[in-house]
Amino acid sequence: MTTIRVITDTDLGSAQVLAAARDFSSRREEVFPAVSIERTEVHELGDTAADVTEGTSTGIGTNWERCHYDWSHGARVTATVTDSNVYAVPGSSWEITARPKGSGSEVEMVWVREFRHGLRGRLFGTAFRLFGKRIFQGYGQEIIENLEKLEPAHKA
Repeated sequence: MTTIRVITDTDLGSAQVLAAARDFSSRREEVFPAVSIERTEVHELGDTAADVTEGTSTGIGTNWERCHYDWSHGARVTATVTDSNVYAVPGSSWEITARPKGSGSEVEMVWVREFRHGLRGRLFGTAFRLFGKRIFQGYGQEIIENLEKLEPAHKA
């Protein structure tokens, strides 16, 4: 199992960041560039949880994951992988936490990945272990920059 943690600051309020993490509208791919809205299916959406399948084009097909999203804990949104063509279940998740910091917030994103034993899992698992920290550091920063472009900063 590999864990990658990215911490970044933003002028946005923590509520704005967390709202984006649980927004499954067409706006999602504007914030999260690895998510394709045409490969997204919301199976169920409640007040504090969702069941969503999301896909990412990889150049050699699509990696997809079905996740149980939970935001009942207030300061974080957790996505636990329940099915995938590349990630092992159980053992894979994604979490975003936003805490007030100064006039904005500190955002922590954590990707925990266990990979399937097939060819796709071995390929992406190796890449994740070798290059994941660098790739996800940039990806985490890109998420925040995208959100900052879409949202005027206000504190929440």
